[in-house]
Amino acid sequence: MVSVTLAVILFAVQQIFRQQIAGTEYMTIAGGFLGSIIFILLLTFTSNLEQIIFFKGYQARLFPEVIFCLLLSMFTSALVHRVCVTTCLIFSLVALYYINRLSNSKYAPVVTSTPSAANKKRK
Repeated sequence: MVSVTLAVILFAVQQIFRQQIAGTEYMTIAGGFLGSIIFILLLTFTSNLEQIIFFKGYQARLFPEVIFCLLLSMFTSALVHRVCVTTCLIFSLVALYYINRLSNSKYAPVVTSTPSAANKKRK
């Protein structure tokens, strides 16, 4: 619930300061960055909700969870400025890469190597 609350607050901040964000070039990039933070928060909410509903080890998939959260965050950025959509997409994809990398290092099962039949010598 915290992540969806923060996402709604960031959406409201984007809408309140729409004129200032769309006013300069650097602020449009910052608006896209805010959109990517909304993406991360929505993805966190979706993944946690699915783990509560289904089971503890359930993982968010590329389709529909990640795509839906990405499109929703890009839509929120599109309400501010067109450049915010592009920067939101770029920042979100970079963040998704690092989230996936972190998740694989923390939650991936450890694979132990066993001697295969090819390595054993035949007599």
